[in-house]
Amino acid sequence: MSDTDSLRVNWPLGCGWVLFAAVNAYLTFLWAGAETIPYHLIWASFAFLYGLYPWPRPAALTAFWIITVVTGTAFVHHAIAGIIAWSECSEIVLMGVILALLMWHVERQRATRRTLVRLQREELERAQNRELRSRFGTHEVRTRLAIARGFVELIGAATIESEIRSDAHLVLGELDKASVMVSSLLTLAQVSEPSVRAPMDIKALIETALHRWVSNADRQWTSSAFQGHVAGDPERLEAALDCLIENAVKFTEPGDSIDISCTVVGGALMMAVTDSGAGIPPDEIDRVFEMFKTSRTAGERAGSGLGLAIVKAMAEARRGSVSVQSTLGVGSRFTVRIPLGDGELAPAPSLPVPTPAGRT
Repeated sequence: MSDTDSLRVNWPLGCGWVLFAAVNAYLTFLWAGAETIPYHLIWASFAFLYGLYPWPRPAALTAFWIITVVTGTAFVHHAIAGIIAWSECSEIVLMGVILALLMWHVERQRATRRTLVRLQREELERAQNRELRSRFGTHEVRTRLAIARGFVELIGAATIESEIRSDAHLVLGELDKASVMVSSLLTLAQVSEPSVRAPMDIKALIETALHRWVSNADRQWTSSAFQGHVAGDPERLEAALDCLIENAVKFTEPGDSIDISCTVVGGALMMAVTDSGAGIPPDEIDRVFEMFKTSRTAGERAGSGLGLAIVKAMAEARRGSVSVQSTLGVGSRFTVRIPLGDGELAPAPSLPVPTPAGRT
């Protein structure tokens, strides 16, 4: 909002202040010997109003000089009449200097604020451009991978030689891995970018994620979800949750348990995925969130090493964190903590309620 718009919106307050200042200016003439009371009331109200709302510079300077001249005339008039000492007229200069310094300081603060807003806007535009370039580049790579995959499939289907068929099958597997990695890199680029926060149903988000996984992995699935709404980016939170679930599935066997929980504790959203799988060796705990790092306990199930890096980027981009507790041969628990701002938690939420998702 511009300075002019601010004054237009608050014109009743401005008119009220003009009337208040005029009355007190009149009282500086009327209350000879006690003129400092209305005098200070004028300047105090001016300082308050100037700090509260932006003023156009011409309006502020005009008000400043009118107050200085009118009240200064009253002080000089009383000094000539012998009601006050001439030394008291020095207050006109002192108050003018103090108010000038105040106006200068306020203007510096507002200029700094405008600069910060401009920088934030430019950073948001750069982030949007980066995301657009990432999407375009990923689309191009995916298109080329799809074309290559199509030709390899044709070669495999057209040949009768088993060795060529085997080679074609191997190439198809590598192309599929490359496609998954491209998608993961795009997700990693997106989750750390600024996003628009909107109300989201935590319980529905957890249930949707479970619905995707329970039919694809034979595990003992359980969940407990905060029943309420919080402000956030459901798409990116869902992407991080998928990465945690995929990681849990990767390090468990059929029949192992995976639990998903989401609660609000101490003004923060706490999302955890716990599994009873292979666990993480103690010497690898500190490196599990690094890009392209996978635990040696993954074996042949090791993926691209981007999933946990995506979770970390998503959490830290929202002033949060992710942590892990793991015991080798017992299982792991990954916890994401995302702070919630004032007003981002739905009123009167119910307590978390366990909702077993069953076993496939």
